[in-house]
Amino acid sequence: MNKQEFISAVNKFDSYTAAEKRIAAYFMDHYTMLPFAKIDELCKQIGVGKATLGRFLQRLGFSGFIQFKKEVSDDLAQTLTTPIERYEYHTHEPSQDTIEGLLANHYQETIDNVDKTFNGLSEQDFKSAMKLMRHTTGKLYVMGSASSEALATYFYLLARYLRKDVVLLKADISTLPHQLVDVSKDDVLLAISYHRYSSITIKLVRWFHECGGHNILVTDQPVNPFVSYCDVQFIVESAGRGFFNNRAAGFALIEAFIKGLSLHQEKDNRFKRIEGLFDEFSVFKS
Repeated sequence: MNKQEFISAVNKFDSYTAAEKRIAAYFMDHYTMLPFAKIDELCKQIGVGKATLGRFLQRLGFSGFIQFKKEVSDDLAQTLTTPIERYEYHTHEPSQDTIEGLLANHYQETIDNVDKTFNGLSEQDFKSAMKLMRHTTGKLYVMGSASSEALATYFYLLARYLRKDVVLLKADISTLPHQLVDVSKDDVLLAISYHRYSSITIKLVRWFHECGGHNILVTDQPVNPFVSYCDVQFIVESAGRGFFNNRAAGFALIEAFIKGLSLHQEKDNRFKRIEGLFDEFSVFKS
């Protein structure tokens, strides 16, 4: 069942309860993420019980949520999710943008993503994340795969100024066990992952949770494979009209994390020592 088929089926209902309206609205807003959803978390986010969701799906002709997820997943396998698919699509459907308008359009796209992201963030979630990141008893790990790797590396480089024991994890399955051997319940993982989600990052977040560690997630969809394992989750918009999605809102949130870490009081000696090392190794030219 694709999204349009879902909408058509719902529109054929003679009547709706208030709960069914909430379910339908949520499904339409997050349709591509439903194959990743777990029913308990999904019901919690919508604000309905499992029995209510089950009755709604039965009205659509499904035996339950598992059957519905499978049909949605089978259909979404055909959607445009990769850069090469977008390339092939745009080759046959030329964009209306011109080089003269591209800069202004990209600026507006970026502003829209940042506005929508920060309007949806919770101050309490941010404070909770900062408390975890400043917890110096354990290590602060950071991980991002594919395009998320740039955000993870950026966070790591600046966070090293601000606290000790920041560890950048590389998504290399052959060496990842070596990097994780000392993880304890006092440690925190900042995981950054956009759809299509990295299988390595999914396994890492789940493993960290099973070890008793804490997970902070930055992602682009509220329904995702990580949600059950995270202490705090941040949703960042990444809509983009070209071959690639827009990561500007993610970078803006990472910079907010860095500003939060900057409130840490024991940073002066670290700044001096890092700058001294730059001079020692002649890293920069004046």
